[in-house]
Amino acid sequence: MKDLEKRVGKEWRWIKDNILYSPRFKKILDVNNGGFVYYPEGRGKNWSFHASKMAQFLDDNFHLIFGR
Repeated sequence: MKDLEKRVGKEWRWIKDNILYSPRFKKILDVNNGGFVYYPEGRGKNWSFHASKMAQFLDDNFHLIFGR
């Protein structure tokens, strides 16, 4: 998550609210749907991201994530 914060330039709460838990993106990202983000099953558990796929997702969806 720290690496993702650095890449996006936002805090983890913003990332969770606007990317990871956004209904628009979660269905794409979730490893249970064939994505590349492991969503922890409980508080205090670790997130896991396939770094290169997450980087590509951010590049491809920059306009959707940051555009308003």
